[in-house]
Amino acid sequence: PRWPGVVLQVDAQLLVVQKLEEKERGLQSSLAAVEKELALRSQALELNKRKAVEAAQLAEDLRAQGEHVQARLRELQACA
Repeated sequence: PRWPGVVLQVDAQLLVVQKLEEKERGLQSSLAAVEKELALRSQALELNKRKAVEAAQLAEDLRAQGEHVQARLRELQACA
């Protein structure tokens, strides 16, 4: 080559570009994995929220049912 210094410089720059592209692919892969995990955790959070609401409703239903049973028991005891 007529300009060996320039060729070496271009080769070095190409190597840097290749390393950066490789690093970018790794980061993109990591980002995709993190985004997938975030989506799964969000789904789990929503599921747990629904279960919490259902459990609270069940607790309220059972409390009301218990009060009804106690009231009926008091009625029956009053009649006895």
